[in-house]
Amino acid sequence: MRTDRHRLFDTLTRRLVALGGWSVLAAIALIFFFLVWVVAPIFAPVSVERLSGVDTQRGDLLAVSTDDTFAVASLITRGGELVFLDMASARGAPPDTPRHSLAEAPVKAVKPVYPSANTVALLTADNRIHFYRIVHEPRFNENSRFVTSRVDALFDATPLHLDSYVDNEVAAHDVFREGSRMQVAILDETGATVLLEFPHADDARPLRDARIERLEPAGDAADVMFGPGGRWLYRFSGNGAYRLTDIARPGVPVEQGAGQLVGAAGQLTALEMLLGRYSVLVADERGVVTQWSLRRAGSMTDLAPVRQFRFPSPIDAMQAEPRRKGFVAFARNRQAHLVHTTSHRVLESFRFESGPAPPLAAFSPAADRLVLAGPGRLASYAIHNNHPEISWSTLWRRVFYEGYDEPVHTWQSSSADTDFEPKFSLTPLLFGTLKAAFYAMLFAMPLAVMGAVYTACFMNPGMRRLIRPGIETMAGLPTVVLGFLAGLWLAPLVENMLGAVILCLAALPMSVLACAFAWQWLPGRVRARLEGWLALVTVPVLAATAWLVFSFDAELEAVLFGGDARAWMYNALGLGYDQRNALVVGIAMGLAVIPVIFSVAEQAIADVPAHLVQGSLALGASRWQTVSRIVMLTAAPGIFSAVMIGLGRVVGETMIVLMASGNTPILDLNVFQGMRTFAANIVVELPTTEVASSHYRLLFLIALLLFVMTFAFNTAAEVVRERLRDRYARL
Repeated sequence: MRTDRHRLFDTLTRRLVALGGWSVLAAIALIFFFLVWVVAPIFAPVSVERLSGVDTQRGDLLAVSTDDTFAVASLITRGGELVFLDMASARGAPPDTPRHSLAEAPVKAVKPVYPSANTVALLTADNRIHFYRIVHEPRFNENSRFVTSRVDALFDATPLHLDSYVDNEVAAHDVFREGSRMQVAILDETGATVLLEFPHADDARPLRDARIERLEPAGDAADVMFGPGGRWLYRFSGNGAYRLTDIARPGVPVEQGAGQLVGAAGQLTALEMLLGRYSVLVADERGVVTQWSLRRAGSMTDLAPVRQFRFPSPIDAMQAEPRRKGFVAFARNRQAHLVHTTSHRVLESFRFESGPAPPLAAFSPAADRLVLAGPGRLASYAIHNNHPEISWSTLWRRVFYEGYDEPVHTWQSSSADTDFEPKFSLTPLLFGTLKAAFYAMLFAMPLAVMGAVYTACFMNPGMRRLIRPGIETMAGLPTVVLGFLAGLWLAPLVENMLGAVILCLAALPMSVLACAFAWQWLPGRVRARLEGWLALVTVPVLAATAWLVFSFDAELEAVLFGGDARAWMYNALGLGYDQRNALVVGIAMGLAVIPVIFSVAEQAIADVPAHLVQGSLALGASRWQTVSRIVMLTAAPGIFSAVMIGLGRVVGETMIVLMASGNTPILDLNVFQGMRTFAANIVVELPTTEVASSHYRLLFLIALLLFVMTFAFNTAAEVVRERLRDRYARL
């Protein structure tokens, strides 16, 4: 008889269990929404907001730049003056705005000293180059923050006199500096090019002891620029022709390529070097901007078109971002287009103020602000564009990266080079995750399921009581231990005895078949006494077979593989070999997941109603017929659940893959090559990534994809299990 106390206890228990269930569901939902919250900014739309306009009171501007905090704008005029303008005030330039005289003669051109952003080289009308460093320093005064700016003259304030090196008027120049070494390229009005190298360029001393190199004239060349690392020299003509020269070896310039950047019927309207100067952006009168990039063709390197952007109006000017592969293009219809090359997207378009000529433009170092300077007016814009390099195409489709011969899927999130182009393709990581899961399940599923069938249906109960707890204990073995053993013991063993490992894949199953045939020839009286103990006979045979194969590895490898299994595979099958590969990962992860699949599947088989088995045997069916046609069908939902649980385990496995796979994000089904999985990639890269960066949010996107994949696998498993249960419930 139920008492009030029992009813109260039952009610509290039901509510406690329900609370626990709802808490689990709430935790899963919170994890999901947190991942979505972190990932969502990646796909937020780009926007450009006009901030303010400032009267500069100058109509002869030649160059403009800004500091990290967007507090000060630096204006260089044709008269050789440098003006620092307060961007925080929209009242215009006050009368006491700091002005610095940089040169006495008019300035013809201003170029940054590549790859520095705050050092400039001014070419004046008297054939001299003046070098200055513009410095913006943040200061703090009580609770306020402000920026002080100054300009420092370099090389003891002594300009570089070019009349000693050229006989004609200088038309263009460029400067590259790396440490104390500096190169200066001079292009005169006849197209002749002079290359100067100063091996010991000291800021406190005048430039001297130049090594002079004269290059072959480039016709009507209009501009000259150094390429990446100062190794390459670009020379461009007004009609869109170019010449590429390798100047890495002093005194031995090598002409690498020459050609036309625009078609014969086209006309060049604007030209800009992308970050790193591996690529040049070329605009023509059709409104097409083409990205040309350095590409190796045999023993030569040349420029080749990579991608195009089409605009409704011709582009008259472009400005590249200082730290990313993006740029802004200014069209004749007063539309500015914000573009990113890697993602091949026009991110946003907006109208700008301008006079008869395109505006001078400058990005802030973080590319979150844009300054446009026209006659007497300076306009500023806020750019909300934190993740331009990420799009669905860059994540999943092939992308043409700088330096590559063709579009590829690749993941490379960081580099020591500041000109690096991030490569965020998730395809190799998804492929690696599925590859690792496939080979692990290929190894584990047959062994676990067939072992469960044998243990539940054929093994002696006494032996089963010993074997089952032992296998279940294996499930508690830390995967880091398995990964450690796989990386430091198993991987070298497989590499050194690859022939024996391959032969074991055939020899061990054949040994099991041999034991089965031998069992049939035993006298009935002996078989009756050993009924259910066949494994005790088979295991020593398997151990002896493996010992023999590994003991005679050299002899067998010489006979079957010509003495070297790895070389034979490469020559005969075209398969390369990496020490830490999918085979090692499959074996190690298979050993980790076998206990899980075995336990669930064995319990499902053991729970098949005894009357079904006894009825089948009573009707004359053999034990194997009963197992294959009654037991396996009845236990199919449980066996399928076991397999799906194992699959979910290997998809999310981290330590084994991290330590035994080589972590190479490649697309290769070869079992002897490595891979990188989603989980391993998160563990490797999350500790070193910058918070809220594109890389950081992509790692959370990978975690979200793992979450969704696991949810999908579990949902599919439950649906299939219910259908199997309904189908075979009538048995």
